[in-house]
Amino acid sequence: MTTTHRFRRTPARALVLATALTAFAGAAHADTLTITHPPVPTPTLVDVGEAGESPGDVRIFHFGAETADGTDVVVDWVMTTTAIDAPETGVDSRLNYGVFSVGDTTNQIVLHGVALYPRAGATLKAASTAVRVVNGGSGRFAGARGWVESTHHDDDTWTHVFHLDD
Repeated sequence: MTTTHRFRRTPARALVLATALTAFAGAAHADTLTITHPPVPTPTLVDVGEAGESPGDVRIFHFGAETADGTDVVVDWVMTTTAIDAPETGVDSRLNYGVFSVGDTTNQIVLHGVALYPRAGATLKAASTAVRVVNGGSGRFAGARGWVESTHHDDDTWTHVFHLDD
């Protein structure tokens, strides 16, 4: 007999899990890279499937950023909607693929992950953070592994803190 367990995610449980993961990951990762940028531009929207918001819709971003020491960064970001009204009404699940080119395109760091977005917005809601995996790179980031915290601030600016393996 197979038993299926369904777990309900609640904001409190999510916060406890995120805090625990942050503490655990912080102990295992020694190097960080902080990248900031102003509000993101309006994305190019590729409306796939049913007209309007639906799974498969793709948002494409391209914008400038900088490291804490002022090095220019170019960000290319592709976000695909995977579920509507999940895990709750008005919230969409979106798969993210981001490439941060630091200084030039020979030094890239790559992230992947899923985050939850308000249906009405192209980005995370203000005053929220998403955690995603760092799964590669090139140049000085060749073989990069770790995780990144992306925070959308109340003033519409952003901070991405990459926690990289030694």
